[in-house]
Amino acid sequence: MVFRSIRWRIQIWYGGLLILQVAGMLTTWYLYQRANSIRAIDDQLSSLITPLLPRFTPPGGSDFDGPGPGPGPGHGPPNRGPMPDFGNSLFYFIVWSPEGELVSKSPNAPGAPMPEHQSGPPGRLVRSRGHYRELALLTLDESTVLVGTSTAPMAADLRRLAGQFVIYGLAFVALMLAGGWIMAGDVLRPIRNISATAKKIAAGDRGRRIDIDESESELGQLGSVLNETFDKLDKAFWQQVRFTADASHELRTPLSVILTQVQLALTRERSVAEYRQTLAICERAAERMRALVNSLLQLARMDSEEFHLTLEDCDLGKIAANALDLVAPLAGQKGATLRSSVESVPCRGDSVKLGQVLVNILQNAVQHNASGVEICVSVQRGEKKAFVRVSDNGAGIPAEALPQLFARFYRVDKSRSVITGGTGLGLAISKAIIEAHGGSISVDSKTGEGTVFMIVLPLAASFTSS
Repeated sequence: MVFRSIRWRIQIWYGGLLILQVAGMLTTWYLYQRANSIRAIDDQLSSLITPLLPRFTPPGGSDFDGPGPGPGPGHGPPNRGPMPDFGNSLFYFIVWSPEGELVSKSPNAPGAPMPEHQSGPPGRLVRSRGHYRELALLTLDESTVLVGTSTAPMAADLRRLAGQFVIYGLAFVALMLAGGWIMAGDVLRPIRNISATAKKIAAGDRGRRIDIDESESELGQLGSVLNETFDKLDKAFWQQVRFTADASHELRTPLSVILTQVQLALTRERSVAEYRQTLAICERAAERMRALVNSLLQLARMDSEEFHLTLEDCDLGKIAANALDLVAPLAGQKGATLRSSVESVPCRGDSVKLGQVLVNILQNAVQHNASGVEICVSVQRGEKKAFVRVSDNGAGIPAEALPQLFARFYRVDKSRSVITGGTGLGLAISKAIIEAHGGSISVDSKTGEGTVFMIVLPLAASFTSS
């Protein structure tokens, strides 16, 4: 459970790196202090051996002049400077003859073997022997003078220093881990809020949203995106609810007509003409219901992955001309006048579905306007776009209805839905088809002046101007 927690994983990783870093820094500092302590001891040993050398160096010689003739050990001139007091100090000295015999030593000198070889500068040897640090020099007559001291006090000081480093390091790591734990909690708090909010939304509280304290942070931006997603999901949910209710209502009307007519026909014997009239009413109701079901199926396919366009090179001018021919009989019945101004405009699209869009817009213009309306269709080619414009000089659409004109089951004049037999889905389907082609459809209308539908589609790639 611990390793599944993001907070614990961050804390463990952060803590491990911190411990390694602190341990490395303290170890480096400890080694530095130890090296300084040893260097200080070596400096003291060098300063102590200097007054000893004249007592064991031949006259006229120098302790660093290298080998040369001179008297044996103990034959140097006496009293060449004061003799350091080694009796009550931590330092000691030992002198050996060239043959390795002990010549002299301080009272506090421990037993020590004579150095067998020298390393470093000629005649100089620095060595650590147990708890002792020693400096030995070879004199001109090849006697060996050694000065040393116990490193026990230094070791004790270093042990105390190491203990202090451990205590300080553990305190620092604990303090930093506590700060990291608090910081990780603050960083992950928005994630917990997001998770809690998502659970409440999933439980049915669809109006709840994530509280965003820091909108500029990454998690704040994530919360904003999720809130937008929740808004869209909530809107889609209520659209689905309204869609289902509207579809049920639309289907209930023709079903009620059919049931009512059948029940009336079955209450008593009727004439053939009455039966034929009943069947004709049922047929019209069934046709309307079939049109509604077909529209619902088409919308369902568009909302799913089953919707596919049959793309091919086509001519928008010909598609518009065919749509005008199909609507011409209805326009003649309604007393509408159709006019066209089309040119050959190539595009890549589904000619059948594009024709369906134009027929639907033209039928709406004919059916929802009074007799004598003039409807004009124009197709023009732009630099990289094709423009299809359908305009009329009819009654127009109220401004408050324009934003919802392409919504499903929306009707401007609801009282005419039963008369015209419209489903309220035609413009929604048209918008989905145009957008599937990578185009757009818009409407502009003023009451009493008319309505203009504008469709913009991309040209075929081979016909696009550079």
